[in-house]
Amino acid sequence: MSLGTWLLFETLTPDLGPTLVAEDSRSRQWTEPAGLHRRIGARHARLVADTVRHCAAGMDSLRVVEGDTVVLAEPVRCAFDRVHGVQIWLGLLDAPVRPKRRVAAWDFDAIAELAHHGPGLEELVFAREPAQVRVVRTPPDAFGRMVRFDGRVDYFDMATRLEPGGHWQGEVDMRGDDDRVRRFQMVTRARPDERRVSALMHAIPELGDDAAAVDPDVTMLRAVSQRSTDGVGFILLSSAVIYEWAGEPPPPLDRWAVERPTIDPADAAALRAACAEVASRPGATRRLELRVRFAEGEWIRVDAELMTITTGAAGHGLLRVWSAVDGESADA
Repeated sequence: MSLGTWLLFETLTPDLGPTLVAEDSRSRQWTEPAGLHRRIGARHARLVADTVRHCAAGMDSLRVVEGDTVVLAEPVRCAFDRVHGVQIWLGLLDAPVRPKRRVAAWDFDAIAELAHHGPGLEELVFAREPAQVRVVRTPPDAFGRMVRFDGRVDYFDMATRLEPGGHWQGEVDMRGDDDRVRRFQMVTRARPDERRVSALMHAIPELGDDAAAVDPDVTMLRAVSQRSTDGVGFILLSSAVIYEWAGEPPPPLDRWAVERPTIDPADAAALRAACAEVASRPGATRRLELRVRFAEGEWIRVDAELMTITTGAAGHGLLRVWSAVDGESADA
């Protein structure tokens, strides 16, 4: 590591302290600031550690000068007005400063099953126009935009268990509203104390914008599902969370594509039980009846069919849904 570098530190779990996760466009594996002394010297390592700590605590940009060295700190705020990361510029005092990295934060509330997007995240990840930006989103709003997510199984395992110390980082390719594919380093930590996953999204265009290697299995499932007249969702069997609609539900269930409805408690319990039952049986299917209600709406009777895609601790399934008032599914 040399001077004239942007460093990204995550501060997702304050009780664990910050760790370095990126040096310019290069990912780094959870290195504590003090551990940088072999690479940048004890003085610079101390200066960086102090600046990260003060920036995270004060939630403001900082400029610190010591001798011929300058340290700039920029906080990355989340939707809850906390600091999820700190960007650090370490350079010579009289040297030009390159533009900072593009980073934003999000949190997933495992109880409400909703994501909370921090300032600038939707513009960064989805190239979204300001008028279309929302803070609260359902899981399909995000995961439905993923062109490539090689660490899908490991991420969902961490996000489902929500155990102390749980963490995951890797690269994901996202398709924006402008239909361009962008690559991001996604850095996540479990927050079991708040039943939450907290994360950073770090744009790394140097590593392959518009050159995504798509997941062929997911692409095939999406293509088949989009030809269905029913709603077809990817569901996490360990938690019964629908994280993507590969085929959007038809009316009167179409709001399910952008809104998390209330599911009758007894039916929600039956769905979770069905997910647990099929999780260990490849190719298993179950038929269910559910009652769902959208905000300020009436209860809607839903017929559903659950099918296993992958088994194991973080198994995945397909949930096909259609309105019971319409009778048998058109795809049956």
